[in-house]
Amino acid sequence: MAAPAPAPSGSGARTGDTGAGRSAGGGGGTAVAHLPLRVYNNSTISGLATRAAEDFRKAGWPIDEIGNYPQGIIPTTTVYYRPGTEEEAPAKALAEQFGMRVNPRFEGLQHATPGIIVIVTNDYGRR
Repeated sequence: MAAPAPAPSGSGARTGDTGAGRSAGGGGGTAVAHLPLRVYNNSTISGLATRAAEDFRKAGWPIDEIGNYPQGIIPTTTVYYRPGTEEEAPAKALAEQFGMRVNPRFEGLQHATPGIIVIVTNDYGRR
């Protein structure tokens, strides 16, 4: 299976919300900074990235970009991060909070601009 191509770097809606200093709320444990997310739709459901971004926003995650990811097929909704960076802990926290898979970026995302990337698929919200 070929790896999907890089995520778009400038398309989609920008919210202007840059609350990178926010922390995850919730019960015990160490607070994790809520870094801004880029949310891309890789499904046949129109507006799914917008719906997911609103879910994340309501949970305190700032959204930097909403768009589509048409460069390949992602099998399940996944949060992607750059290993060894400040993205890793928040990406894992987001994935746990919403029951999503979390993976290091694949080859097709390696050169996309820094930040947490969420690619939503037809399974988003069915958990």
